[in-house]
Amino acid sequence: MRIGVVSDSHGNLYMLDKAIKSMGNLDYIIHLGDEYRDIIKVNEKYKLPIEYVSGNNDFGAERIPEKILSISGKKIFITHGHRYNVYFGLESLYFKALETDAELVLYGHTHVQDIKSKGDIILLNPGSVSRPRDTKPGCAVVEIDNRGDIDFKLIRLEY
Repeated sequence: MRIGVVSDSHGNLYMLDKAIKSMGNLDYIIHLGDEYRDIIKVNEKYKLPIEYVSGNNDFGAERIPEKILSISGKKIFITHGHRYNVYFGLESLYFKALETDAELVLYGHTHVQDIKSKGDIILLNPGSVSRPRDTKPGCAVVEIDNRGDIDFKLIRLEY
């Protein structure tokens, strides 16, 4: 299973589409908020299964702050991150993962790509596809193989 993970598109459909193209063949797309409706629009082209949560800039949209997904036998907690104060550390997200038995946490909000491991829990931020606060726009691919092993690829995009 190949899952494309994007966040913080902020209305930039061009860069969101570029991110999806850069990830190659996907089985699933997850958008982690701040204009999650962008993925609904762009996915009209790809017609892939999608999941999304709302971020702090999803005004006038349905509020979906977090979800627990089960994909290929893995429990995945997805959130934008602002409700967990991710600018100040990932402890709250880690404890939420423990509480929900999630093996993988996907979050955004900081606009900075990051992968951290705490015990058996992986916390991944794909960065922002439109407004990076690190080097370049980014996204990520999560691969879950038939043995249940999880692998990651962080991708950087050119404008």
